[in-house]
Amino acid sequence: MVRAELACPGLTAPVYHRIKPDGGDSLYTVNANEASNASTKYGYTEDRGTAFQASAATASGLSPVYRLYSPEKKDHLWTIDAGEKASAAENHGYTVDEGIGFYASKTPGDCLIPVYRFVSPTLLKHRFATTEAERGSLSAAGWTAEGIKFYATAAVAPPDTSDTKFTLIVIPDTQQEIVYRPELFTNRVQWLASNKSALDIRFVTHTGDMVDWDTPDHLHYARASDAVTVLDNARIPYAFAIGNHDTAAVCQGGSACPGNVNANLRNTTTFNQYFPTSRFTALAGVYEAGKIDNAYHTFTAGGLNWLVLNLELWPRTGAVNWAKTVLEAHPRHNVILITHSHLTSSSGIEQTQGGYGNNSPQYVFDNLIKQYANVRFVFSGHVGKAGYREDAGVKGNTIYQFLNCYHDGATNPTRLVEIDTAANTAATRVYAPMTNEEKQDGSKRTISNIAWVR
Repeated sequence: MVRAELACPGLTAPVYHRIKPDGGDSLYTVNANEASNASTKYGYTEDRGTAFQASAATASGLSPVYRLYSPEKKDHLWTIDAGEKASAAENHGYTVDEGIGFYASKTPGDCLIPVYRFVSPTLLKHRFATTEAERGSLSAAGWTAEGIKFYATAAVAPPDTSDTKFTLIVIPDTQQEIVYRPELFTNRVQWLASNKSALDIRFVTHTGDMVDWDTPDHLHYARASDAVTVLDNARIPYAFAIGNHDTAAVCQGGSACPGNVNANLRNTTTFNQYFPTSRFTALAGVYEAGKIDNAYHTFTAGGLNWLVLNLELWPRTGAVNWAKTVLEAHPRHNVILITHSHLTSSSGIEQTQGGYGNNSPQYVFDNLIKQYANVRFVFSGHVGKAGYREDAGVKGNTIYQFLNCYHDGATNPTRLVEIDTAANTAATRVYAPMTNEEKQDGSKRTISNIAWVR
């Protein structure tokens, strides 16, 4: 892991941007009270909202961003470079040291965005920009780009409270489709893209075993990757859990590959080659740099914030501990956890780690899932067909857990979870687009009185 990857879950403090029309000085602060009082007390009456997100406290992988002020220029300067800080005070009139403004990263990472700094030669003021539109606007107004000064996370837009309904998709084990009838997989994703608006599909998940095994030409992965391009083009965000068949642990025909089976299970080189982190448009952070095996994704829907956590099969303790930091940093998100093995075919929580994993699903449930009040759903596959159970978390929240497997070679079952945040319900059914049939196996249900995190 690189240090920047560790920093991302901690970069959740909004950095408020206020401008003083008299002169154009910008104020960037993580202190909500300072932002609120800046207008009446100091004349920063132009509210530009949240510029980006940083951290109000130090953490691994983060560095202080210093806040300086020039009485002569009436300008604030923020810098992560201690050398520039000293030079600005000694040579450029920034003699008022206002301490540490916030903390950010000096290095890029999968969940980070670059923060550019601009200076106005006429106003003698500094300002930050994160988007191409912001940079273009400043440049057009005569501001000069000073390059990337640090890395932070993108500002989170407030949820739309008029938006109360949407659909979440859960795709079960598809390895048999990819080998024997790839048209089933393709038909599914095409149906999802075609019905994006009609069903208001906001996010697609897969609970693992997307492919069956690797080959020298990576045919199975190529088929899956080509099909998923349909979701890319439709701009439907997705997250994938990695199953044992998606790793180097399973060889041709489904037999165990030679060598250390645990090491093989963690070898996901081919999967990450065809599904690099750059393909996941809602990605907010990963456990290991450049690997999607353990990652979290965020989105807003139904007027609420959501976090999808994909966790590796029978995970390592380090991955579980990392996941704890993610959930701790996002208490106002409704959490959906996807992993390949969780429920058994009889809807119990799996007690073993398959004989070659690290920690059992029961360990994950006891040490992660039930410990956090904002965990709402867990989806898994690996065994059986469909299953369901509810358990209470230690904070009193109900955790809704679904088994979603099937290994159906005749059609392409797809779970739809239709969420209504106003009615506090989730209605789910399993539908097969290829044959236009709905499973009548107890998988259809409506859950009421869900206590969403708001």
